[in-house]
Amino acid sequence: MFTRLKKRLSDFRRDQRGAVFIIVAVAMPVIFGAAAASIDMGHLLYVQSELRSAADAAALAATDELEDETAAKALAVQYGELNMPVSQNGNVVDPDDVILGNWSTDTSTFTAAGTPTNAVQVTARRSTLNGNAVSLYFAKLIGFDTKNLSVLAIASVSSGDQVFCILALSDTGDGVTMNGTVSLSMPNCGLAVESSMTLNGGGAPSDNSNITAQSVCVGGTTTNNGTTSVDPTPTDNCTGVPSDPLAGLAAPTFSGCDFTNFRINGNGGGATTTLSPGVYCGGITVNGTNHVVELSSGDYIMNGGGISMNGNTLTDDDNGGVYIYVTGDDDNTIGDVSFGGSATVNLTAQTTGTYASVLFHMDTGAGFSVGGSASTALNGTIYAPDDDVTYSGTSSQDSSCLQIISNTVTMNGTSEAFADPDDDGADGCDSSVVIAENSPPRLRD
Repeated sequence: MFTRLKKRLSDFRRDQRGAVFIIVAVAMPVIFGAAAASIDMGHLLYVQSELRSAADAAALAATDELEDETAAKALAVQYGELNMPVSQNGNVVDPDDVILGNWSTDTSTFTAAGTPTNAVQVTARRSTLNGNAVSLYFAKLIGFDTKNLSVLAIASVSSGDQVFCILALSDTGDGVTMNGTVSLSMPNCGLAVESSMTLNGGGAPSDNSNITAQSVCVGGTTTNNGTTSVDPTPTDNCTGVPSDPLAGLAAPTFSGCDFTNFRINGNGGGATTTLSPGVYCGGITVNGTNHVVELSSGDYIMNGGGISMNGNTLTDDDNGGVYIYVTGDDDNTIGDVSFGGSATVNLTAQTTGTYASVLFHMDTGAGFSVGGSASTALNGTIYAPDDDVTYSGTSSQDSSCLQIISNTVTMNGTSEAFADPDDDGADGCDSSVVIAENSPPRLRD
């Protein structure tokens, strides 16, 4: 008996059945922990990436409404939802998590409610507080059901003294074309071109075309086929081309005709003809010689025909400024504004009202041209978003406050244009039409 008992004890000692179960039981927490660390961590990183995109988009969008906190918050929430739909993620951007303030480029810091208001801080969350904490998978087996995640984004615009005097809006072809020995001088403002710019200056080196500006920002590329001098060198593929600041400008309403096919011909003998504001069906045409036409301050609607002046003088009464809208209808074919011959034009835009600082407002199909030896002093904005503004021949433009916002800009011959909004001696330079007072918004670290 003793021998059999000894044998059984020996067999039991050598028996390994069930050992694997013990090892697996001991290793299970480690196995599930590794699964939680890999699968759940990958899921959390994915959600955090989504939150980053939502926060960035919300902050950038909200910079469009820096002057209206309520609108800024609403825009941020909207873009947060567009990036992370509520049906799948809950509310990731709460209005209380959208904060307006100031971003200091010197210290790289954001100050809530700081002035001037140039930045937005947005926090995007998946959290217990918002009722949308991120659910976990394997981590539940070791006691972790959810995880709170949040991402903070700051976007700001940079305010500065960089403004533009010419903005070419065309997004195809050449927005600006210069042919011949032209001269464009804008020492304290910039030239911005949405598409490309072509320079075909010719002649001897002493007869070069010249562009002088505070900056030259070309969204596409610059092609210089001649001897045009550009100072500073154009920035091609420029990301700072501003948007149209007058895109929302509504056309004036009007009815009927106050004047029809207004014409002046013959020799005026230097006498002054004074015109009153109103609706000019068929436009205004001034031919002949020695005419002085004075526009009384107010709004002028050219319903068909535009303005055509070959020689003579056109001025305003220096008593409040003028606004000239060029359009057309079924009965009155739209025309251009054209100053040619030896015309002299001296006009200033209004300083108050809906159309403050806008001198010429061109409806689609109405071009603006200055040719011959015409001399213009235009203080205000030429707004022709769908058409061309052209200077040609030996024409000249010499006033401090000219702004051109048009589809394209063309200069030919030996024409010259000058604008200098920082000229302290100029009248009406405090334009309410500011092209790119703020740079496009950017994200801050």
